[in-house]
Order: sequence, then C-alpha cells, then structure tokens
Amino acid sequence: MKQSVSVLVVMIIALLIGSTFAGTSAGQNSISNITALPSQVSSKNDSKAPSVNITYPSYPPTITNGRIIIEGTANDSESGIKTVSASAHVFPFGGNFSINLAPSPISSENNNWSHWSVPLLINTTGTYRVVIEASDNAGNNGYSETTINAILSPSEAAVPKIAFVRPSFTEAAYSDHGFYTFYYKYKFPPFGKKITTDLDMFTVKTPISVPERQNETGLRHLSNLTALVPSDPDLQKFWMPFVDHVKKAVPSAIVTVMRDEDVNDGHIFSTDKNKTNAYDILLLFHNEYVTQDEYNNLKQFVSKGGTIVFIDSNIFYGQVRYDKDNRTVTLVKGHNWQFDGKAASRSVSERWYNDTKEWVGGNFLENDIHNNITFTNNPFNYTHFEEQFVNNPKAKIIVDYGIKFPKGWSGTIESTVATYSLNYGKGKVIMIGLSGVQLADNEKFLNFFSKLLTHKASCSDLCL
Repeated sequence: MKQSVSVLVVMIIALLIGSTFAGTSAGQNSISNITALPSQVSSKNDSKAPSVNITYPSYPPTITNGRIIIEGTANDSESGIKTVSASAHVFPFGGNFSINLAPSPISSENNNWSHWSVPLLINTTGTYRVVIEASDNAGNNGYSETTINAILSPSEAAVPKIAFVRPSFTEAAYSDHGFYTFYYKYKFPPFGKKITTDLDMFTVKTPISVPERQNETGLRHLSNLTALVPSDPDLQKFWMPFVDHVKKAVPSAIVTVMRDEDVNDGHIFSTDKNKTNAYDILLLFHNEYVTQDEYNNLKQFVSKGGTIVFIDSNIFYGQVRYDKDNRTVTLVKGHNWQFDGKAASRSVSERWYNDTKEWVGGNFLENDIHNNITFTNNPFNYTHFEEQFVNNPKAKIIVDYGIKFPKGWSGTIESTVATYSLNYGKGKVIMIGLSGVQLADNEKFLNFFSKLLTHKASCSDLCL
C-alpha cells in the first residue's frame, strides 16, 4: 500500500456541529446534547489520567464507502480536559503514526471535550488503527482506540471482493462465565420450568479489536489481515491457512475479514439506494450464534446474487440480541433454551430449522461429538466432530462422505453428510458439511476448498 495516497480529509466542520452523523447508534448522545464540564481543581494535586471513550463506532467496523465519523466522550473530574487529539496508522506498524490527521478532533462547543468527533475520509483500501488521546490540565493522558477496515472499490476495473465473517458473537457465547457455563450447570430441565438464577451468563461481551491486545512489538507484526482475525494462537492456526488459500485461488481479489456486527448492520451491502451486494463471496466459519438481522442479511445477500461458503458446520443454531452501547450479546432462543430477560426455559435446538433448510439446504446433525461415527468415503481422513446433513432435495451433491452410524444409533440413519451447493434466488450456497477447521492443516482438503471457490471441484476429484 502506498501510504502517500492514504489521505484522511476533514469534512465541513459546520456540518458536523450542526447535525449528528447518520450512522450514530441508537441512544448515543448527539453533538448538540452537551453536558457541562465538572468544576476544575488545582492541577498540582491531579495525578489521575482522564477517561476517554469511543462511542461510535461501537466495534471495529468494515466500511465500503471510505467515510466514517468517530465520536466519543472525554472526562476529567479533577483538573479538567485540556485537549483531545487523534493519530492513525496502517499495518504493519512502523513505530510511528504515519497518517496525518488535520485538524484535531472537534469539541462539542467552546473547547468542551465532554463530546468530541473526528471525521475521516479514507481513499485507499486498508486497515487503519486510530488512537484517541485525551490530555488534562495537569499533563496526564488517557487513551482509547479502534480499528477501521476500509474496503474500497477500485476505479479502474471490477475486482472480486471476498470477505471472511469472523464469528464474534459465537466467540462471545463461548467466553468464560458465558452461555456454556449456564448450559453445563442446568443441563436439560423439564419443559416449562423457569430458571431465574445465573441469568447474567446469558449476556456476554463481544471481543475487542485485535490491535488492542498487542504491545508495540506485536503491532509491528500485524498485517492488514492479521490485524482483523482473532489473536488467539489456537484460532490463528485455522484462520490463516484458509486466508492464504483464498488469496492464492483468487489472486486478483480483495480479501478481507469482517465481524458479525458488520453483517448485523448491513455492511455487506453497498451504500447506494439499491443496497446491492458489496462483496462477491462471503466465507463463514463457526457462526453458531447470530442476530435476526444478521440472519436476514445473509439470506438477502445470497438472494441478490452473492455466494456464501460455509466452511464449518453448526451454523445459525442460536439467536442472540446485540447491544451496541454495551457491546454485548444476549441469548434469545436456540441451543435448547430461550431467555426473555427475566427467566430462561427449555426451547428449540436449532433456531431457524425450516428457514435454514430452505435457503442453506441442510441442518445441523444432532449428535455427541464422542459418538463413533465414521465415513466410508473419507478422502481427507476426517474424524467426526460436528457435521451438517443435506435436507433439501434441490441441493447438488459434490462429495457424499458416506456417513456410517454406530449400532444402536437413535437418530435418523438416512442422513447424508456431503459437500454440496444450492442455488437460492440469484445466488448460491456452498456447504462443506464437515467441521472444516479440523482440516486446516490438511493440504488435500485446502486444495479442494480452493477449487470450490473457483467452481472447479467435482465428485470426480474425490469420490472413491
């Protein structure tokens, strides 16, 4: 990337002060709603850093129009806020903030920094780390940061755009003292029984941005893509092989990573009035928990002509509600439970079973991962973990893995576990059917995956 062309331009200040940015999340204070600064005290006794928070965007977003306004608050109860400044850089971090921001963030009025905003206009695709610094009158400094992922369409020729969707809502659900702590504790009570204890486990924080977890050494090793994928080493082991193979399979493509929050907010569509697809292909991993809006948007993406490749099974199993202000998700329904905010009780296993059957073409195969399930056609030497079964007669089988159930199996033995494609609307779904992350180190599988992206995979490649 040529940083010399990465210019962030300030929009008309008067326009910013006169109105609230259209993308502001619900419930956020507008620029015109100003609270007075607290009384200032002598700076000699002030050794506490001021607080500074970014209120918009509420998560590290992926944008396609190159325009965003970062908004936030700053407060210092002792000597008072003196100024707020902003700095930015792209990746890899070279030790300095190479993106010039001019001028500094705008205070709400008359140097009142209780609310501030900084408008950004980005003209080059890339991942931008923006750091906000608040300084008080005693010389103490406080910091807050976010990451902006800008995916802009080149002006010359049409370039394929491919995005992985990081399952950030599912990552949150699996966090400590989260959904699964509750599931394991209460197991399967009778239907109709209401549980009113430990309900805090059903509301969990979404993951912070990757750069926020890094020190300066770590920042120097992040690229535009690794600054977006989960930082956990175990997760990196399966993320990067898939990312690398996509880049090799479609070398001309723009490849990026967005989050569940992006899909929830409709960032997979362009900002034009027709809301056309902003990407050609979306790649999903273990997106077990999604919001209703995210589910609807993904379905609409396919119907409008997009392709979704489901690398993993156990997708769309539970519905959550996303709270932008608090950056949390809360269970609504699915995974055998429902939660109305006051009590939890038994409910359906797969939240959108019939709808998913229609447009995705299959459903999660209910079983225990420890069951002795094998495959008579097993070209990847795959070990049973979690699988999807084909549940739509319109699905086109690419590879049938010949699932074999153990003696005494109580489920449906007619189930077909396969890699398949299904046309829906103007688009297409490709389902691996297996737990793809278990095969991230399997070169034969990764080559097959690459062929799927270029529509060259067929049963003749792998059927025994």
